Amino acid sequence: MTDLHSVLLDEDKCEGCTNCVKNCPTDAIRVHQGQAIIKDEKCIDCGECVRSCQHHAKQISTDGLDKIGDYKHPIVLVAPSFYGQFTTDIDPVKIVIAFKQLGFEEVWDVALGAEALTRKTAQYLKDNEGPIISSSCPTVVRLIKLLYPELLDYLAPFKSPVQLVAQRAKERAIKEKGFAEEEVGVFFITPCPAKMTTVNNPLGLEKSYVDGAIAVDKIYRKLLKKVKNMDVSMDYEEYETPYLGISWGKRGGEADLLSSENTISVTGIHNVTSILDELDRGDLPSIKYFELVSCEPGCVGGVLNVKNPFVAQFNIENLVEDHGKFIEQSLDDYDFELDKEFTPNTVAPLDDDFASAMAKLTELEEEIDELPGLDCAACGAPDCRTLAEDIINGLANRTDCIFILRQQLAELTDEMSSLAHSLPPIIQDEGD
Repeated sequence: MTDLHSVLLDEDKCEGCTNCVKNCPTDAIRVHQGQAIIKDEKCIDCGECVRSCQHHAKQISTDGLDKIGDYKHPIVLVAPSFYGQFTTDIDPVKIVIAFKQLGFEEVWDVALGAEALTRKTAQYLKDNEGPIISSSCPTVVRLIKLLYPELLDYLAPFKSPVQLVAQRAKERAIKEKGFAEEEVGVFFITPCPAKMTTVNNPLGLEKSYVDGAIAVDKIYRKLLKKVKNMDVSMDYEEYETPYLGISWGKRGGEADLLSSENTISVTGIHNVTSILDELDRGDLPSIKYFELVSCEPGCVGGVLNVKNPFVAQFNIENLVEDHGKFIEQSLDDYDFELDKEFTPNTVAPLDDDFASAMAKLTELEEEIDELPGLDCAACGAPDCRTLAEDIINGLANRTDCIFILRQQLAELTDEMSSLAHSLPPIIQDEGD
């Protein structure tokens, strides 16, 4: 795994198909000479290429459970969507106990931070006209930083629930329990690659408060085994489950808790892109708050989860349906403010030298004019403009376009036929 991304390409497994190219929302992938390439500066770790790759060539690098042994006091953060992996007959407190049996000293619910952030956001909405976009989904934030920098000022200027709870848990372990900072390790059970990426490449922070992220599919079965074998008669430690915060794991969980008529919940990265296009055009003046989540239907649809996302959503809905109160906690327990503003992601120029870049820009426009403009992706690039860019950068050839190749083959065939009829008489006689 690099510091930039957790979605990686296994070149040995890549078969050169273009499924990933067609599904990438930021045109970060192209296939040339039978091999996929992921451009780091355009990847937002949404995991769509992982979903679409039938050959499992796109993989996600996360931490293993063994990493908690690097810390004297390991703490685990449980994502709201994680509870959707279990049927409602499994008490959330059992899950907490099972995590401790796996070696964690403390278990914290990210749902606590979700409830606190909901209340903080409600206050913010009263004082600001909007539009306001939730900044809790790192993929959406990265999408806006890359493709919609003009919308950055609309992002809610708050830490995500994961970072809120991680900071609180770590500071408490240091100040109240006396551990040294290097002795405390905070691990998040992640449903998606984007949250893994924020460990090394955080958003709006100088440094992440999370020290590692373990994929749901790496720990789920170990945990389930302990939960199923747990003695139901054992005395549970006192633990108050933040049910309303757990509802954040499904579609609409955040927007519903805000109790505002002017909120909208959109899930699925391509749906999110569509709504951002409309917002960018100024077509949504009546909507004040946008809950945007890259996975469908919410974080329960994260590519690292185990259960069918709609079953997981059903499980969460049943789990929280009879609970209508926030956990009693002070907002002063959390530091909501970001270290720095969200800034645009810059895509590498055509060339580092300005004069060369301008020359390449002219070449780019010429190449675009030569291409058919159909954006069919059969060439291995997501669209004709990207293919043109790859051509001038020496990564592709114009004949990678099947339409140009067909045209050249037709012209070559006509030329060969013409040459065949233009042979000298003596050669024609010999051929007879």
